This record gives sequence, C-alpha cells and structure tokens, in this order.
Amino acid sequence: MAITGGVDTGFLSLTVEQDDIERLVQTVLSPAAIKRVQSRGINETAAWIKSRLLRELPSATGIPRKVLARRIKQRKAQASLADIISGKVWLGINPIDAMALNDGGAVNSGYMAGDFYFEGGFKAKMRSGATAIFARTSRARLPIKRQNIKIDSPFNEVVRRLIPQAERELARKMQRLVSYELERATR
Repeated sequence: MAITGGVDTGFLSLTVEQDDIERLVQTVLSPAAIKRVQSRGINETAAWIKSRLLRELPSATGIPRKVLARRIKQRKAQASLADIISGKVWLGINPIDAMALNDGGAVNSGYMAGDFYFEGGFKAKMRSGATAIFARTSRARLPIKRQNIKIDSPFNEVVRRLIPQAERELARKMQRLVSYELERATR
C-alpha cells in the first residue's frame, strides 16, 4: 500500500501494490471481492485524508475552512488498464485571491482581508463587475498587481505530517475490509 505525490505534484495518489494483491489472492476471496476491498479501502482513506487536511489546514494557514474546502477534491478509486486500482486527493495549492477571505477594509496605508494585511493595498471594482484587492508596483498610477496569499509551504508541512498516518490508516482499513469480505464469503 502506497501513498505518493504531495504539494510538488498537486495531488496525493493512493494505490494498493501488487504484492499486497497477491497476499489477498491467497485467501478465499474472489477477484471481485478483492477489487471491492481495494476500492473501498482507497476511497475511505482518501475521504479520511481530505477530512484531516480540512481539519489541520485552517490553523496552519490562517485561511477559513470554507475557502479551503473548495480547493481539496477527492477522486474515487478506479481500475486502470494495468488492473491496479488507485484514487486521488487533489490539493489546490495555487495562491488564494485575497477577496476570498473576509473583507477587513482599509487600514492605515493598506488593506485587511481576513488576518492578512496588504501594504499599499486597495479594493477596486473591475470592468467585469468583480471586486479584488490590488497594490501598486511602483509610485506611478499603473501598473497594479492583484493581491493573493501563497499557501503551498503550509500545505507541504501538513501533507508531510499526514502521509505516514494515512498509510497506517489505509492498512487498517484494508485489514478491516478483508475480514469483512472473508466473513461474508464463509456465510
């Protein structure tokens, strides 16, 4: 059982390796039952990873859970051509637009959004009707730069901490599902 990927790739990939499958084949389980065990174990572990990320990331980044929940997506386990079942948890690690946070308003010589302060920032409405926080890049009126918050380093720390726990969780769930399928097969 392996969990690969991370912030560098933008997603975590969960797979059950071939030697684990061969160990399952030695039991009385049918190939369909083995596939059921694999996909259920991977799906449950991916959901566990997503919930743990959403639990730990708000305190690590200072960004509300509601904003982060839209960025972390789970893809259900699917059988590939090589007959290996894998699932994915996509990590939305691109910078978050400052307007996605609570609008704190203008403060001194900048702008507050959530707990973040943007020096020289101001709120402006664009031609499309959308509102964003900008800051001037020079003393002139233009050019201006849209303000955002980089979240890849806190994500990386949390993901590194979670991978060993997730591997143990995947092994535990697989054992539970195998015992359930064995009990079901012997009835």
